[in-house]
Amino acid sequence: MLREAKRWWILSTEYDFTEDVRNRVLLWCARHCCLCGKQCDVNIEVAHLPGEEESSDISNAIPLCFDCHGRVGQYNPKHPKGTKYKKEELKARRDQIYDQYTSNRVPPILPQILLHPDGLPTVGFRITNHSNYLSAKAKIIATVFLGGRQLGVVDDKHGYYCGITPWHLNPRTRVDGNFSTPIECKSSNETLRIQLDVTVIDVYERHHEQLSQCFTYVRESKDSDGNATAPFWFLEPTSFHNLRKRSE
Repeated sequence: MLREAKRWWILSTEYDFTEDVRNRVLLWCARHCCLCGKQCDVNIEVAHLPGEEESSDISNAIPLCFDCHGRVGQYNPKHPKGTKYKKEELKARRDQIYDQYTSNRVPPILPQILLHPDGLPTVGFRITNHSNYLSAKAKIIATVFLGGRQLGVVDDKHGYYCGITPWHLNPRTRVDGNFSTPIECKSSNETLRIQLDVTVIDVYERHHEQLSQCFTYVRESKDSDGNATAPFWFLEPTSFHNLRKRSE
């Protein structure tokens, strides 16, 4: 008995969450239980998701009131009355609570693909924070598609377009940049698309993934009168995956 108690104490201390993790998740939920949603004040615990008791990663933390913490662990497999709380359900409910109390910290961020004066294979990029008072960081992943082929994520030397280096966006700030696509994008007649996957990081370091958007490049052509038309980019309000399914 003493041996088991000692083992439990070692596990609970070895895999306990750090103060930084605890502070973050309590800020994200504004000290509301991530199961029942009630405001807990000091009567809240940062628990582990079921099956993740030996992990101290922030993704496995869930703030719970005392009652809900007890409910999450209560279930007799010999008498399965009711429906046990599963890990995925708890994660989804937790993220709902986090979003409820952090969404007001997310400024309207607008990323855009633009024509570059040098033309292809160089592509222009612009990102704007339209908030009057909220600062944020953003991670951008730009993926290039030519026809039905994925040519890969843009690998620029600073890591701005592959999700490594965050963009610091102060209120009412617009930042312009550019990156290179593979040289075949310039000469090919296949449809060129760039998908942007954007994650906005609020002041509490909560990550908010935005929906994927695709930009399609329209090459130079001639109108019905034989006049040359300039190339341009236009926004497809969905992902490349959805566009490809539609064309199949």
